[in-house]
Amino acid sequence: MSLSASSLAQELKTQALANAQRSGSAGDALAALQAASFPERKTESWKYTSLQALADGHLNAIADGEINPPLPALSEHVVTINNGKLVDHNLPDGVTLSHDGPAINGLQTPFAFYNSVVASQPIVLTVAANTRIEQPIHVQIQAASDTPAHCNPRLVVVLNQGAEAAVIEHYHAQGKALTNAVTALITADNAQLTHYRLQGEQASTIHIGTLIIDQQGASKVDSYQLMTGNRLRRNDVRALMNKSGAELNMKGIFVVRDNSHVDNQMCVEHAVPNGESDQNFKGLAGERGKAVFNGRIHIHPGASGTNAGLSNKNLLLNPGAEINTKPELEIYNDDVKCAHGTTVGQLDAMQQFYLQSRGIPAAEAKRMLSLGFVNELLMTLPHEKVAQWATPWLEAELTHASPAQESAA
Repeated sequence: MSLSASSLAQELKTQALANAQRSGSAGDALAALQAASFPERKTESWKYTSLQALADGHLNAIADGEINPPLPALSEHVVTINNGKLVDHNLPDGVTLSHDGPAINGLQTPFAFYNSVVASQPIVLTVAANTRIEQPIHVQIQAASDTPAHCNPRLVVVLNQGAEAAVIEHYHAQGKALTNAVTALITADNAQLTHYRLQGEQASTIHIGTLIIDQQGASKVDSYQLMTGNRLRRNDVRALMNKSGAELNMKGIFVVRDNSHVDNQMCVEHAVPNGESDQNFKGLAGERGKAVFNGRIHIHPGASGTNAGLSNKNLLLNPGAEINTKPELEIYNDDVKCAHGTTVGQLDAMQQFYLQSRGIPAAEAKRMLSLGFVNELLMTLPHEKVAQWATPWLEAELTHASPAQESAA
C-alpha cells in the first residue's frame, strides 16, 4: 500500500489513537498523543526519512512469537523481554525490577507518546544508593512476527546516589516486526552509568526508538551505541543535563547497506552551568545504504561554563551509498566552549592500492580500511564480552557492505 505522506501521517495517528482507546489508557500521555502530529517528509527532522514502510499495517498488535535463535548472553545478569513482555530475569543484589517507576521527562515524538499509552509492561531497573554492580546487566529486547505487527518495550534504568552500574540494551528482531521502544536512563548525584545500545535486527524489520538520558544529579554517563540499518531505523536521543557537574560521553558506529536505512537524531540539552558532553559517531554506508545523522547541542542561557563537543565522520563505500549529516549549535551563553565537525568522504585510494599491491584482494582491502576507520571507537568499549560480540558483528557487516564483485570492478 502506498499513501501520500500527509495521508500516511493521518492514517498512523488514527491507528495509534484506536489502539490507545482499546488499551483503556488515559491521562497526560494520551492527551499528548492526541495533540501530536505524525511526521511527514516536510517535517524538518524527517526530511530524509520516509514512513512508507509503516503503511503495511505495522500498528497491528504483535502475537507471542518464537525468537529463534535468541540472543547470546553477554553477562550472568540477564533480563529477557520478548514482544514487549518480560520473560525472565536474573539480577544481582542491589538491583530491583518493578513495573512502576518515575515519569520520563523530555519525550517529544508521537511514537514515544504512543509507547507511553500502550506499553503493557514497563521494565524499571533500580540500582540502590552507593551500590557498585560488578557485571553488566544484559537487557535482551527481542521481537518476532511473520506478519507486519508491533510491540512497545519500555525500559527505565534508575541509578540512585553514588550507584555504579553497566546496562546493555540489546535489540533483536525477526520477520516483519516493528519495535517502538522507549528507554530512559535516570542518574542521581555521583552515580556512574555505562550504557550500551546494541541494535542488530534483521534487515526486514523496523525499529523506532527513543532514548532519554536524564542526569538529575552531578553524574557520569558513558553511552556506546552500535547499530546496523534495517528496513527503517530511527533513533531519537535526547540528553537532559540538569545538574551542574554532570558529564556525558556518547560514542557510536552505524553501518548501512542493501537499501537499509538508519536515521540518528541526537540532542544534548545543557540547562545548568559546568556541564560536559561529547558526541563522537562514525558511519559507514555501502551498497545503496542510506544514513542520516543530525547532532544538536543546545546551550541554555544559564549554562555558563559548559564544555560540549560533537563529531560525526562518515565513509561512503560504494557509489550508490548516501549519508546526510548536519551539526547544530544553539547557544545562548557566551561563557562556553563548543566544538563541532562533520565529514563525508571515501576510502583512501592510495591505501587501497598499497594493500592490493601486497596481494590483498580488493574487497578485503576495503574491509580492512573500513574496520580501521571505526576501530578507534571499538577499542574504547570497556567490557570484554561486549567487545567480543561487537568486533565479529562489525566485520560481518563490512564484508557484506564491500562485496567482492563490486570491489573487483
